[in-house]
Amino acid sequence: MKQFGRRYQLALGNPNDGVLIDALRVSFDITKTIDAKPNPAQICIWNLNRTHLNQLLSGRFKRIALSVGYAELRLLYTGDILKATLQRDGLDSILVLECADGDTDYRHARVSLTLKAGASDQQALQQLAQSLDQTQLGTVAPGRPNSLPRGRIFCGNTRDALSQLAQANHADWSIQDGELLMLPAQQVLADEAVLISQDTGMIGAPEASEDGLIVTTLLNPAIRIGSLVRVHSVTESFNGDYKIVSVSHCGDTYGDEWLTTITAVGGAFTPIKDQS
Repeated sequence: MKQFGRRYQLALGNPNDGVLIDALRVSFDITKTIDAKPNPAQICIWNLNRTHLNQLLSGRFKRIALSVGYAELRLLYTGDILKATLQRDGLDSILVLECADGDTDYRHARVSLTLKAGASDQQALQQLAQSLDQTQLGTVAPGRPNSLPRGRIFCGNTRDALSQLAQANHADWSIQDGELLMLPAQQVLADEAVLISQDTGMIGAPEASEDGLIVTTLLNPAIRIGSLVRVHSVTESFNGDYKIVSVSHCGDTYGDEWLTTITAVGGAFTPIKDQS
């Protein structure tokens, strides 16, 4: 991947109004995991005009979407703005936004649902997803195709009901860029494996950790939680296909930092089709 020509677009707003930023200095530090807890991000904007600054500090703008790329833009992160604060650095004003993907639905979505005997886990997931006002149904793939032998009642926080279904299917659920994702441990998204090598932007060499293989590369928005990555490095023992369970993106449009770091686990994985 070519590092020059990098671009970004930052969208801030609410359902009725918003602003696009693509020329100011922006930095970001984003963490995504396969866990259910909302993915956090810190996004900083330098020298925003007073009107847009007040819209963010007052809480009028509550949603954020960051797209980045080289030749073309691709969504890197979307989420809820939890907190906006203003800092000063000499003559510069820096707006710091603390964000979380799917935070509103994770904390507030509730469900009261009765399923008849014979309903499948897939049907249960589709019904539960309807209680998530700001989250779309993405790839949800329960591992067991069997139907419920008896009726079942879900009442309470939607996140707890999703966790129950995920546990029963040996799966992980999360909200990724505004979409509900549920993947069994031995399955991956149907995306084509992303190759990470010295030729495509690998930085340094892969490192083994207790959580999996850690690899750093030039910023790559194509890398997604639950997808397959193909590692090719000078350390042959690390080469192969891995499932991405954690990814962090960090960058500064006026600086040198423009990186993606992944944690991925090995195994025999079966791709699934997107059922959204």
